[in-house]
Amino acid sequence: MLKKGLHILNHRNFILSLSLILGFILGENTTLLADYSVWILALVMVFATSGFAFSDWKPWTKTLGQITHAFFLNYILFGLLLIGSGYLFFSDEMMIAGLVLLALSPPGPSVVPFTAVMKGDLKYAVTGVFGLHLLSIVVTPFALMWLLGKSAISPEAVIIIMAKVIVGPLIISRFLRHSKIYPTVEKVRGHVINWGFFLVVMPIVGLSKGLILGNPEFLWLNILIFTVFMFGGGLLFNLISKLLKINNGRTIAANLMFTTKSSAFAAVASFTLLPRETALPAAVHAIFVTVYFIVYDGLLKRNR
Repeated sequence: MLKKGLHILNHRNFILSLSLILGFILGENTTLLADYSVWILALVMVFATSGFAFSDWKPWTKTLGQITHAFFLNYILFGLLLIGSGYLFFSDEMMIAGLVLLALSPPGPSVVPFTAVMKGDLKYAVTGVFGLHLLSIVVTPFALMWLLGKSAISPEAVIIIMAKVIVGPLIISRFLRHSKIYPTVEKVRGHVINWGFFLVVMPIVGLSKGLILGNPEFLWLNILIFTVFMFGGGLLFNLISKLLKINNGRTIAANLMFTTKSSAFAAVASFTLLPRETALPAAVHAIFVTVYFIVYDGLLKRNR
């Protein structure tokens, strides 16, 4: 009974759902967590990247092809849809900035475990996620400054946050791969990632509460955007993949790569670089990612 209870307690869907509920209840009381969110995310990324070895990228030519494909889906296709919808649906600068920031965030690390759960192409998922995290070190700062302007975001501030949540954790994670440490890291990795995201997502929702209650139209427009682009776009993606006769494993991994951004990174960047209200799109996307994973996994199981 206790074992079953602990399993439910540590399940990622329960943890994320709890973070959404508590975030909304606590509201502005999550400010302290927001102040430390960059370091919490950095710790999560240390453990998330510890499972990745550069030797897995051989042969390099195939790896570069997969990274290019993932970049097209996540940054170009989904990213442009988000940016375009921001300028089309909103006149509010905070909402536009929030969608731009989300569009230029790397794919969510959760793509990897959910690809594994759904029996997708795990090597493609790992290659795409970590390859785009490395590319984001260069792409994200310059694209943000180009789209939002230097007056909105300090170049130095963008570089510092990228160093804290991507470069630093990737370097530290190499030490965790030591043969004497790695078995222990592997046992606790899932729990650290799940509860780390719990601490990041709570302030995303909490600090967006006032904006949600005060401007419900912002919430509903964001819901519309992610419903169309994630569920509608995901369905269209699968239909096209079927017509092109792409194998099921690659379709699953690529579908998740197309629809999943790092809400945590976008929110942390909002807390650090911009007015905190810009985190609303990241908050809505965090909810939709969870729902999307559950629905997509259920449909796959039914079809099997």
